[in-house]
Amino acid sequence: MSFTQVELPRRLFLKQTATVAAGLAIAFYLPSGGAASDPKAPAPAATFEPNAWVRVLPDGTVKLVVHKHDSGTGTQTALAACVAEELDVNPMTVQVITPENPFFDTYIHPVWKVFSTGGSTSVSLEYDRLRMAGATARALLISAAAKQWKVRPDSCTTQEGYVVHSASQRRLGYGELVGVAAHLPAPTHVTLKDPAQFKYIGKLRHKRDAAAKVCGRFKYSIDVVLPEMLVAVIERTPVVGAKVVSVDSAAAMQVPGVRKVIAIPGRPDVLGGNQEGVAVLAENYWAAQQGRAVLKVQWSDSPLARFDSDELAAAQALALDDTRAQRVSAMKAGDVDGQWPMATKLLEADYRMPYKVQNPLEPVCITAQVQNDGITYWGGVQVPSSALEAAQTVCKIAKEKVTINELVSGGSFGAREAKYWLFEVAYLAQQAKVPVKLMNSREDEMRSLFMHPATLHRAKGALDAQGHLTALRLEAVSPASPEQWEPGYFERPDHMDYSTTEAITAWDFAYRPANLDLVWVKHESQVPSGWYRSVSFIPNVFAVESFMDELAHGAGQDPLNFRLAHMQERPRHVAVLKSAAERAGWGQSLPEGTALGIATNQGYTSFIAVVAQVSKKDAVARVEKLTCVVDCGLAVSPGGVEEQIYGGLMWGLGHALFDRMDIKQGRVVQSNFHDYRVTRMSDMPAVDILVLDGEPGKPGGVGELGSPSVAPAIANALFSLTGVRQRSTPLTLG
Repeated sequence: MSFTQVELPRRLFLKQTATVAAGLAIAFYLPSGGAASDPKAPAPAATFEPNAWVRVLPDGTVKLVVHKHDSGTGTQTALAACVAEELDVNPMTVQVITPENPFFDTYIHPVWKVFSTGGSTSVSLEYDRLRMAGATARALLISAAAKQWKVRPDSCTTQEGYVVHSASQRRLGYGELVGVAAHLPAPTHVTLKDPAQFKYIGKLRHKRDAAAKVCGRFKYSIDVVLPEMLVAVIERTPVVGAKVVSVDSAAAMQVPGVRKVIAIPGRPDVLGGNQEGVAVLAENYWAAQQGRAVLKVQWSDSPLARFDSDELAAAQALALDDTRAQRVSAMKAGDVDGQWPMATKLLEADYRMPYKVQNPLEPVCITAQVQNDGITYWGGVQVPSSALEAAQTVCKIAKEKVTINELVSGGSFGAREAKYWLFEVAYLAQQAKVPVKLMNSREDEMRSLFMHPATLHRAKGALDAQGHLTALRLEAVSPASPEQWEPGYFERPDHMDYSTTEAITAWDFAYRPANLDLVWVKHESQVPSGWYRSVSFIPNVFAVESFMDELAHGAGQDPLNFRLAHMQERPRHVAVLKSAAERAGWGQSLPEGTALGIATNQGYTSFIAVVAQVSKKDAVARVEKLTCVVDCGLAVSPGGVEEQIYGGLMWGLGHALFDRMDIKQGRVVQSNFHDYRVTRMSDMPAVDILVLDGEPGKPGGVGELGSPSVAPAIANALFSLTGVRQRSTPLTLG
């Protein structure tokens, strides 16, 4: 077996600790100065936690501490494979557990500086660190065996949970070695496997716990049951800013099983905090819902009661000419204004997308209990920092008294990155003095207001006589995505909101005309917006890829060739475009009434191209096929990557054809899937996915990669088919 020696980074040192079971625990610590910078300094007694990535117990059990939330994406499968590959154990036998101390410094997101999962970063950020953790554990176990056998460590190897002496074929199980290994000095260098020797990384086709999920045995947040637990549902303010004037709970309290009615104060002092509401707590969900149905709440007026989402586009258009609007340059080159008078052809277009809601299959659900000056959460907590903020702000509970029992959730798509529900359950648990399980109905989920914002994009492009793109301006009008979670971003030197300018900044904008002006125009509507799968990639890519198609047709050129002609030094991006086009039959003769459209985007250090095949029969168009080629560098779990891309394509199909949330008089109009159309099985076209090995040594992100290019690919195909350009979603097929 071939290995590569790796020196542990200077600021990254190894600390070993014996678990309560006298096993071997491996953890990487990131010192922050002072005593914490000294590897010999003991952890303060009051905050001591095992803080381990890898644990090997005397019975041979291998455990991996995963500090990333898994919302069904297979995060646990991929991260377990990183450790198991180097430790030489089957990743499907590794037990994945969550941290006893979720707020240990090592677990903080290195970019966002909070404890969080998102942005398709989990595998790419943890890949090297977890491989080193597994390799270090393996080195210590080999050293322990060599010491016991009195042989050189380099004469030993490992095989599926055993250390083997090559010459004598003596074997010792990992569990037999942990007592010695835990007391050995930490190595300064570790050896990593040669990727050519990988048995699991890049090979996995299945996710952990798949059988349990299919059979209904898997436990989600909604399945939590605790002694004396009450189930809570909340009647939330129907309009942002409205307050509770009065509550008549007499009828609700007469419903069998209802135990309490508790008014929840709003937290406008907290960015992203909850609105006012009234909770009904009962012995079960049915009783709580029945109690809420007869609850009588009188609400105050709100200035937002006059808000109408149909009028938002006009207000956003006015912001483009408003000198008071905050305009941020996302990317700039040359002089676009100087090119307009010299253009052979000028094209201008506006693109719009409506509000959209996340709608995870498992609605938001969280259980909390406050006792003994502490709080414990049970559920899918995607952002532990928000759970900590709720505990500290609402309950005045110290950080070391906050416990999170993390569970896999049934989807998120950004819904579980909101914090309002964590504030609500913390308040209810403190008031009720028993465990409280807060459950959203589908209607609650639809009307939670922390949705994807509506957007407007204005594009202008100049073409010369040869059909070259000489100048491009794109102005993206939207609210600030993270303002509610990240105050003060506008005081950064570049004033950049990176979650609003995805796909239109230097590191992920594909095209390089000589004169370029990409601008974000900040426009707040007072309707709270939230995180959403693919965030601003969705509207930004829709505008960019639709307009590039318009420019290509305006230049009389093939849309694929036009794109390629304006890409510079992007071989991986070019490869996915060419491959997707070839697989889809681009440039070949098509049946009558059939057309292709293409779109592409980069994100999360990965690349994707999508070709949509659309046909028309009896005046109604249908998406027949989506061809997709992906380059995500190293696909740690290829099966998981394909599943994520497939799900992303389905998600993107929804953006293209169905997703639309309307707000009238400050109230969300839609309430459930009967009036908020989502993609159904009957809507899905044939799907062809190819995953390329673009950079085998480095994984990129895929969770949010698949959806942004779908809507523009379909829109571009519809134009080729019908000659009518659609610039707003949902697109019309009939």
